Amino acid sequence: MITIEFSEVSQSFHGRQIFGPLSAKLHSGRITAVTGCNGSGKSTFLKLVGHLLLPTKGQVTVSDADGILKQAELREHLAMVTPELRLYDRLTARENMDFFLGLRGISLADAAYRQLLERVELSFKAANAAYTGEFSTGMRQRLKMAVLLAAQADIWLLDEPGANLDEAGRAMVAREVRAAARQNVLVALATNDPGEEALADEIIALAGD
Repeated sequence: MITIEFSEVSQSFHGRQIFGPLSAKLHSGRITAVTGCNGSGKSTFLKLVGHLLLPTKGQVTVSDADGILKQAELREHLAMVTPELRLYDRLTARENMDFFLGLRGISLADAAYRQLLERVELSFKAANAAYTGEFSTGMRQRLKMAVLLAAQADIWLLDEPGANLDEAGRAMVAREVRAAARQNVLVALATNDPGEEALADEIIALAGD
């Protein structure tokens, strides 16, 4: 069981307060949607969860049954799908997956690779017919989801995961998010999409400036 606690957290950039003070708890097996207008700090919230950013004030604590997880330990538990995750244009889908998963010490067998593409509904033929730089934005988003699934992490940080996806793609994301929560994954979802908000067990609404 993993718990992420925000204790009176405020975040500012260049003297402008983005949000806070905020106190909240996120739990394994729960989907938390973080909502708010553009600039309200949704992406910043996810970075704070992953300790990719330090809060201006307050504290963000991530704990499991053995105690507080420090940054290096926390990274082993995290997987992310964000606009800032960039695929390598001159690599194939398989080469991109091998690269990102290799950083986690995960080796992907051919059968597992095919199964992951099927889960994210990305055509095996299309995925291997061109470099990733020739993919549509929707195909890229599906490939990012495949990397997320293969990582087998127990904390998911998703920043507008349905962006650039068609109706079938958004349904795929919803299916995988629900399945992850049933498997006790902690899911934090930054979104303004009503369909994605509907997945949430809890909603944190950021008011913004």
